[in-house]
Amino acid sequence: MNKFCHLSLHSEYSINDGLVSMDDLAQKTSELGYESVAITDNSNLFGFVNFYQTMRENGIKPICGSEMTLEGENTKGQLTLLARNLEGYRNLMKLISFANTNGKRKKECLISLEILKDNKDGLIMFSGGLESQIAHSVLADKFDLAEKQARFFKDIFQENFFLEITRVGFDNEKKCNDSLIEISKSSDIPLIASNRVRFLNQNEFESHETRVSIQSGYVLSDPRRKRDYKEDQYLKSFEEMQELFEDIPEAIDNAFEVSKMCNLEIKTGIYVLPDFETPDELKESEYLRKLSEKGILEKTKFNYLEELPSEYLERFNYELDTILKMGYEGYFLIVADFVNWAKSNDVPVGPGRGSGAGSLIAYALGITGLDPMKYDLLFERFLNPDRISNPDFDIDFCRDGREKVIDYVTNKYGKHAVAQICTFGTMAARAVVRDVARAQGKSYSLGDKIAKLIPFSPEMTLERAINESKDLKQILKIDEDASEIFEMALKLEGTTRSVGKHAAGVVIAPSAINDYSPLYLDADTYDENISQSYATQYSMEDIEAVGLQKFDFLGLKTLTVINNALLQINDFRDSINLEPINIDELDLDDKGVFELLQKGITTAVFQMESRGMREYLIKLKPNTFEDIIAMIALYRPGPLEMKMVDTYIDRKNGDENIDYSKDNEVEKILKSTYGVIVYQEQVMQLAQEFSGFTLGQADILRKAMGKKIPEVMESQKESFIEGAQNKNKVKRVAEDLWDQIETFAGYGFNKSHSAAYALISYQTAWLKSHYPSQFMASALSSELDDTDKIKILIDDSHSLGLKINPPDINKSSKNFLSLNEENILFGLGAIKGVGDSAIENIVEERSNGDFKSLKDFCFRVDLSKVDKRCLEPLIKSGAMDIFSNDRFKLLDQMEDILKLARQELENLENGQTDMFGVQEFSPEGKKEVDEANHSNETSKLEFESLGYHLQHHPVDENFWELEHISPVKIKDLVLGKNFQRCCGVIITHNRIQTRRGVIVFATLDDNSDRIELTINQEVLDQSNLSFNGHEIIIADGEVIEENIEKIKQFGLAKKMRVTQLYTLEQARIKFARKLSINVSENQPQKIEKLIENLQNFSLEETSDGCPVELNYHTKDGRVGMDLRENFNISLTNDNFDTLKRTCGIKNIDLHYFLRN
Repeated sequence: MNKFCHLSLHSEYSINDGLVSMDDLAQKTSELGYESVAITDNSNLFGFVNFYQTMRENGIKPICGSEMTLEGENTKGQLTLLARNLEGYRNLMKLISFANTNGKRKKECLISLEILKDNKDGLIMFSGGLESQIAHSVLADKFDLAEKQARFFKDIFQENFFLEITRVGFDNEKKCNDSLIEISKSSDIPLIASNRVRFLNQNEFESHETRVSIQSGYVLSDPRRKRDYKEDQYLKSFEEMQELFEDIPEAIDNAFEVSKMCNLEIKTGIYVLPDFETPDELKESEYLRKLSEKGILEKTKFNYLEELPSEYLERFNYELDTILKMGYEGYFLIVADFVNWAKSNDVPVGPGRGSGAGSLIAYALGITGLDPMKYDLLFERFLNPDRISNPDFDIDFCRDGREKVIDYVTNKYGKHAVAQICTFGTMAARAVVRDVARAQGKSYSLGDKIAKLIPFSPEMTLERAINESKDLKQILKIDEDASEIFEMALKLEGTTRSVGKHAAGVVIAPSAINDYSPLYLDADTYDENISQSYATQYSMEDIEAVGLQKFDFLGLKTLTVINNALLQINDFRDSINLEPINIDELDLDDKGVFELLQKGITTAVFQMESRGMREYLIKLKPNTFEDIIAMIALYRPGPLEMKMVDTYIDRKNGDENIDYSKDNEVEKILKSTYGVIVYQEQVMQLAQEFSGFTLGQADILRKAMGKKIPEVMESQKESFIEGAQNKNKVKRVAEDLWDQIETFAGYGFNKSHSAAYALISYQTAWLKSHYPSQFMASALSSELDDTDKIKILIDDSHSLGLKINPPDINKSSKNFLSLNEENILFGLGAIKGVGDSAIENIVEERSNGDFKSLKDFCFRVDLSKVDKRCLEPLIKSGAMDIFSNDRFKLLDQMEDILKLARQELENLENGQTDMFGVQEFSPEGKKEVDEANHSNETSKLEFESLGYHLQHHPVDENFWELEHISPVKIKDLVLGKNFQRCCGVIITHNRIQTRRGVIVFATLDDNSDRIELTINQEVLDQSNLSFNGHEIIIADGEVIEENIEKIKQFGLAKKMRVTQLYTLEQARIKFARKLSINVSENQPQKIEKLIENLQNFSLEETSDGCPVELNYHTKDGRVGMDLRENFNISLTNDNFDTLKRTCGIKNIDLHYFLRN
């Protein structure tokens, strides 16, 4: 065995540098014959548990360490620490936690000398490389100071302090080494050799440089980029290291001796929880039994356990005994405590999520809200006595209340004992291509092009992409730059790129988190007022490996929607002396709910919103709660691909026969799903009832089915058939049933999860069916920042017969509000540019009385919160229409009023009083705004501030012009192959790449109806449209209709195959044959302005000018005259707008060519 050990090594978890993965490190270390190796990542132990387990699995001793930065009075420098034992490991975790929390300076992690001294026990210290404080002194020619520093560290660490020397080719390396050797002799401090490893093989230097450039944001060729690494920083063999330090053999020997000093053993596979405080000195097991008994009696409305139905009592005792036997009573108590705290503190909690909904004890404790006995949900799917695995409740909380629950847990168990869990982002297929292209200085467009040729899939790899994408293979073959990018991307793919926090995971330790994992602080999202900014440095898998239990606190938006809807509903019911609605006590066979689902009116209905789901609901015609459970389980890629949904629907509707293999047990289990294996629980029940498996054994079979490991499957098959024969089943029937299970069980879903989520689906459908105004107002309020979703929900509200009242500065609040059964008031929070602080100030000031005018508003609100950027969208959206129905007029006055308001505020702050009083604002003093000339532009203001058209539609505003080009409304289009034309604005569009080019499916809206346009590549190229959502589009083509009643219910039965597209501007230029302008003899100024404009237009060189006719009106009549050809004008939007402002819309008339 080689007598050397690499004790300075950065893995990929150093994030900013390091390219070493744990599996590759284990393999390389074994190949080189080393018996131990250390990792010393930058101020972190992110990868330590993975490293520890991987090395031990490969017979290599893992050594735990970290390279850290010590902050002195005037200097700072690097040092390396190794853990000798468990005490050293714990002290290292404390030091790293300090560096990542209290010692964090922007993105730099620092430790102080004081904290280093306090936690030195069990640690070995190296002086560090060229960036150490000692090296800094040497290179500054302060040898005496360097020697003093070395002795200082020796006094702290005694024989556990070493001077680190390297020979990798750094500048000034020899000078530093010579001084360190001299200090070693004079101060009796041993030397230790290191290669400061950053990659495993010498040929990986370029890959590592690229990785560093990606992290730093520099291009490789940038002369400003630091060159901090050398080609020799790879994992050298013993012989290479021995040769490198042949003149100082003791440095090599000392490295080996240090490795022998480090003997850290950490416990993995353990399970620890904080002690749960129980009343009356009860044991946790006794208290759990007491709470469970009380809870089940309350749920079932019996007085004594003995009164429970036998199946309930048997299940209750079985579950409780299993939980106690496995030692999970503390876990159930902790979860029940914070869930019930949430419920009693107005934080809505979901009925369950995942397999936990299958537990009767969880239901009794209030952790879940669904009786598992009613829906054949299995406890063993959650907690299997035959396969030891920790329980894991995923709890959904109202999105707005989740943080309150985490705060409760933090306060109860202590801030030091609660943290979130870190996660790691890696260089995934598409991202790594873009990253490499940027680092190599290649064009963004090339990197983006390659990335887009990689098929989209969460599991996609670059190797797979080459095999699946012919276009990708082609570009790599013909483009040298593309090939260079891809080649490097292959080397870096999967490398750890970033650190984040788990969206829901929280750990609660029995003591300080520091005893189990170092802490991490995300500097970018740190808020000193939020205790949950801290996270463990170990990932979810690693944190469980060292014994801590993860608790999932998930924020579910739908619970917020339900809660806010109920607040409005119950306020309304209270006003008419009705009892409040309890959403948890709904009748689950409500006729209105199923009518809603059968019609596919499911926008905002949980898990039922997608177009595909709506189509299946219409086909299915669900009429039981079990149907909802099944649809949630079936509407996933696997079952859809296997046509399981269609089979389920056909069998339910009697269009396909059901085969239960003439077996009573099979029929009993599969009858609710018409013979289709929909749920994982059905696989378990089939194994139990048909083949005699215990439910614990059946869960192992279920898991094997999901993983599809051939040898395991074969073993399970034998047990299944043998068990069936032991129950006197026919072998051939057993084999046929096994084949069916094997085919479909891999697509089976967790029924516990489906049932719990189906209950939320039902609740939202019930609210939408019975209280549509309050429900849709709440749904709209949940999407204030998402313009596209707001637009969809407003459309759905209209289809329900609801009216969305425009925003009103004297009535609206942040959220949408149900005014009555037919009207919803628009929320200020959905106006672009209007922030929460502004809304709060407006609502607060409004409590002193309604705003009377724009001036009154500006003089009363806090202009530091409600500034011009906020006021402008408020006016544009119509929120201030109560002051004037001309928004352009308000916008024109805004600047002057704001100026006066600021002046008044400044005077008040300075204690000054204007001797003339507040200057009055006079609208008459402003330039007159011609309301008529802006009458067709209000929709544009609305679109700018909202992202859609609420009150004003461009087609209506411009119909005076459009009626000559496209007079037929979409609602009046008829079927047929004849040429037809319609106009409108594109409200949604979707581009699809095909072999023949791009096809766009776009929805055109003209405020009378909508039509789906199919636009091919040729039409797109000719039209060159932007699809901006406000521009009026004119479409020619053939109108078809999907004559299917189920499709018609979605409101887009009409479709047009487009042959030609125009903007209104393009159509005006193409089809207008003459422009008529009416002028009056009593408007000499307008005539002069008109002639001036026409002369300016005539100076434009254009071949598509429109002839102009002037109609001169006098008291005696009208005189018409055609102007000369050189007065022809191009009817662009700019020119046309100028004419409208000059003449007024009523004085302009366009004449068009008749269509053929």
